[in-house]
Amino acid sequence: MSDAAHPAHHPLPPRRRWRLLRRGLGYALASVLVLLALGNGIGSQLLPLAERHPDRIAAWLQARVGQPVAFDRVETEWTRRGPLLRLDNLRIGRGDAPLRIGDAEILVAQYAGLLPWRSFTELRVRGLDLTLERDDSGRWQVRGLPGQQSQADPLATLERLGELQVSHARLHVRAPALGIETRLPRIDLRMQVAGKRVRAGMHAWFRTGDQPIAAAIDFDRGTGDGQVYAGLRDADLRAFAGLPRIAGVVPVAGRGRLRAWLDLHGHRIDGVRASAMLEGVMLQGAPLVAGAPAPTRSLGAVSLDARWRGTLRQWQAQATRLRIGSGRTPDVLDGLAVAGGERYGLRAARLDAEPLLAVLALGDAASPRLRQWLAASSAGAVLEDVAVSGVRGGAMQARARVRGLHFAPVGNSPGMRGVSGDLVADAAGMRMRFDRAADVAFDWPAGFGVVHTFTLDGEAVAWHDVDGWTVRTAGLAIDGRDLKIDARGGIGFPAGGGRPRLDIAADIGEAPIKAAPGFWIHHLMPKATIAWLDAALQGGRLRDVHAVVAGDLRDWPFRDEPTAAGAGLFRIDARIEDGLLKFQRDWPAAEGVDAALRFQADGFTLAGAGRLAGVPIPLLKAGIPRFGHAELSVEARATGDAGAMLAMLRKSPLQREYGPTMDALRATGAADAGFRMRLPLYHGAPSPQIDGTVALAGARLEETRWDLVFDGVQGNARFDRLGFVADGLQVRYAGLPGVLSLRAGPHVRDPKQAFEADL
Repeated sequence: MSDAAHPAHHPLPPRRRWRLLRRGLGYALASVLVLLALGNGIGSQLLPLAERHPDRIAAWLQARVGQPVAFDRVETEWTRRGPLLRLDNLRIGRGDAPLRIGDAEILVAQYAGLLPWRSFTELRVRGLDLTLERDDSGRWQVRGLPGQQSQADPLATLERLGELQVSHARLHVRAPALGIETRLPRIDLRMQVAGKRVRAGMHAWFRTGDQPIAAAIDFDRGTGDGQVYAGLRDADLRAFAGLPRIAGVVPVAGRGRLRAWLDLHGHRIDGVRASAMLEGVMLQGAPLVAGAPAPTRSLGAVSLDARWRGTLRQWQAQATRLRIGSGRTPDVLDGLAVAGGERYGLRAARLDAEPLLAVLALGDAASPRLRQWLAASSAGAVLEDVAVSGVRGGAMQARARVRGLHFAPVGNSPGMRGVSGDLVADAAGMRMRFDRAADVAFDWPAGFGVVHTFTLDGEAVAWHDVDGWTVRTAGLAIDGRDLKIDARGGIGFPAGGGRPRLDIAADIGEAPIKAAPGFWIHHLMPKATIAWLDAALQGGRLRDVHAVVAGDLRDWPFRDEPTAAGAGLFRIDARIEDGLLKFQRDWPAAEGVDAALRFQADGFTLAGAGRLAGVPIPLLKAGIPRFGHAELSVEARATGDAGAMLAMLRKSPLQREYGPTMDALRATGAADAGFRMRLPLYHGAPSPQIDGTVALAGARLEETRWDLVFDGVQGNARFDRLGFVADGLQVRYAGLPGVLSLRAGPHVRDPKQAFEADL
């Protein structure tokens, strides 16, 4: 035949081939579905027949498990996934100690079991009491799974039964070495065993009704190596309030995402990665005293990504991201690395200590006194280039750059802010080298009442021994706006608490007297004393100021003389130059005062010279023996012209009462006067006592009302707050000798009584 008699063979187009393939697959799928439906129908009809022959069910299970299977009763039910067998008192194994599973359900997943990753049968158990326990060696194990009461390996038996499903179980978590002892009211568990490989998924509830924690486990039951994941997409930290406290602290509020990945090695946890994004976090601490409400602290937002690795004996943790607080400036602790155990350490490029100190104040790791102070003072600092390393019970080294150390005043204790410097420490103590460029503020509302700003140049060391903590400096320069102080010495804080012991000496450069009121210790000095000091110190400068305080503050104010036992000493010596001091409101101020000033114990003394209303005062003394029961005493001796002294008296309270008599007098010539004043400053004190004398030697007196002039006046005059008296002055009038008397006071009613002359 010719080629024309046979038509040419052409391949099918790709589109038609795909159409035929889809049609074939559809027919095949329909055939499978018909067969499955037919199998379902036949199985559902035959299942009641199998229920009447439990021996055949036991034989079928025995063939799967490879061991004898027994149960007391069976019920069957057909489900969408396949036949379900309810078995009462299920037992697997031979002899007197079989694997007792108890009441259980076995689902024959006839279709899902065809998939490679699914089991053909599922064992379902409800209401178990499980225990997750950590022993002293750090190994974790689960107790309470079906069959663990026998000596056989329960997981090997469960492997043959397929997937294990546990629902509505209760979980008891015990880890005595970690201080964990808690119970979870419900967990749901699905577990598959394939040889040595165990895979499980779980939901666990801390409280009924809360969102459950989702967990997944994959480990080798032979080696104990594997991984665990646990997480919450929308965690409510209130659910953790019933968990054991860590150092006395537990979260009570906050929501957000929590996730953790655990590495298992030899049935031990040797690695953890944790991630958290939380808002509104609040922590609750331990009460400071029994019966008191538990303190709380709001942290705001918390962002965490950290890793932990090791054992309880030696571990390391690092936070690649750790930020606490809301707003634009959260507290940043990124890069924090911590090691614990026999060898401990800490490293951080930058560490904000305030939130850490706040958590320390909540917990019970610190003493109640320290916790109370930390909570009230809001203490904190930024630490840079932090490096700490040491051996427990042995050597330790630490260094850090401190920026902005601050703590607020609490009660009668002062506060500071802005302290910066370089810190180094070891097991014996620590040393701080201050940054002289940092502005430091000292705030003591109960004491000084005003904030002092200054810089620090020098260093201080601190160490701890059986007696407590001691802080000392060999030389510390304090440079303030109004004064400069060079201090040396130290402070000792007793181990049992109480007031510290001071051993401090200081030299202070030139300072204005007006700066002194900023250093009154208000809570230890009476208000009236402070008011008088503020009014009295009106001008001038202080030079050569030296201060010493040595003693236990329990013995303050150190009124007793120092002895070998050491009652203590408090003394400040200074020199006043060109001072302006007003000892009494109604009397003229002392000007140009050059005097030695001493504050000792709870009082002060002043001795020097000056001018009073233009009258030279070669001797000026003043003082208050005790501020607690303050009485000011002033003594002055004036020499000069009688006219100037008379002008001084006209500026005193005597002028208001006896102005006409004093205005009519004119005086010239030499005079010597003495002045004394006692001014009580305490509450309910009597009126001040003021008196003095004036000695005239050849003076000239004029009485303008009677146009009288007396020469060569000699004698003494006395004055007090009620007036003055000059009896028997020896005078010359128009060349004739005579006797003159001058008086002023409430007893003088007639001007003639105020002026009498016997010529």
